[in-house]
Amino acid sequence: MGETLINTLHGQDGAVVVEVRGEVDLASAERLRETLHDIATRMRPTAITVDLLHVTCALASGSHTAQTHGIPFTTRQASPFVVTQLRTTGLYDALTGER
Repeated sequence: MGETLINTLHGQDGAVVVEVRGEVDLASAERLRETLHDIATRMRPTAITVDLLHVTCALASGSHTAQTHGIPFTTRQASPFVVTQLRTTGLYDALTGER
């Protein structure tokens, strides 16, 4: 499995974009969960968006700590392959708020 890179971008509006690159497996999902928890609890942004454009495989997901703290949480730019994986695992609705 390849290395997963997680990068955060801070917007002037107080929102944070978390860019994820590579495979999201059990190990990297834990790192993503920790990153999202840290952002939600320490930074308290106006919103968190997880950018999935460069995710090649999604076998696990980060949790929604942001939502439990009342911070809007969305994802964007998932490839059709990753969307299919998220739908198959039942994570799509939780991550996107769509059906």
